[in-house]
Amino acid sequence: MSSLNQVHIKILDKLQLKQATIFSGISPKAMRRVFAAWSLFSIIVAIIVVMAPGLSQTFVLTVFGTLVAFTLAMFAQSRIAEGWPAILSVEEEICVVRDPQKREFICVPYSLITRVEPALIKPNKKAIALMLDTTRLNDADRRTLNQAVWPREDRLLALAHFISRDKACRKIRAALSLT
Repeated sequence: MSSLNQVHIKILDKLQLKQATIFSGISPKAMRRVFAAWSLFSIIVAIIVVMAPGLSQTFVLTVFGTLVAFTLAMFAQSRIAEGWPAILSVEEEICVVRDPQKREFICVPYSLITRVEPALIKPNKKAIALMLDTTRLNDADRRTLNQAVWPREDRLLALAHFISRDKACRKIRAALSLT
């Protein structure tokens, strides 16, 4: 058993997220598409409301105000530049999201991961399991693992977003040079 903590919680900044390799999660590209689709929808609704006969000025302004408010709220929360990653690689570590709003991740070094496999989080959430070498974990590592979204003492679990679990597992195995 090692005395050095290998599992730790890390808060990544915007630059680190931009430079990270994202294996699962919502990419910045997908975020831009969603925002563009919402903007197009808002414009179409605004045109329909303006062209509709007999609507009061109050109603038209209320619709415009609501569309603008939702668009600004969506833009403020969208993190278009960095996305919402679930699993990523940064600085020779694999990190699994703990709190996406704070950009907080539980990170482990590549050498601690023994296997990567598709998993299922009950009742039906498709996930990816990063199996860890439990002989190298100390009590502090286990306590940190138990702070994960889906706590386990021998693995890290993350949802497979917008990518098949098998494809994400293959990408992670290739990055880790696992067979």
